[in-house]
Amino acid sequence: MKEEGIIAERRRYDRLEKEFAFRYTVIDDLTDATLDEMGLILDISGGGLRFLSSRRWRKNEQLLMKLDFEGWQIDDSGNVTIQYSGDCTSMLVIGAVMWSAETAQEDQFEIGIRFTARMHRDQ
Repeated sequence: MKEEGIIAERRRYDRLEKEFAFRYTVIDDLTDATLDEMGLILDISGGGLRFLSSRRWRKNEQLLMKLDFEGWQIDDSGNVTIQYSGDCTSMLVIGAVMWSAETAQEDQFEIGIRFTARMHRDQ
């Protein structure tokens, strides 16, 4: 039963609130893409992530992102295991901007991304 004034959560994946820096760029041409922008991830899930950016992105804009997971390893089945802090797994993923919102801090925007593809991972 839906209570008045409460919006039902529509997420399919649990979110992990973990802040870490990452590199990204807007996708114009994948063959010429350079990851020249930095962002700070606020939370991440199997379906997407939320990050801080110095600019507002348009809905449905495609971003190429390199995510470095220190202390995490991804096995051949795609499962994540926690290893020693020296271990690191990197993934290149593509995501679509679903929303952007101003923050209380001037020139900072929260951006919501939905993952659309995983290109590869480095170990």
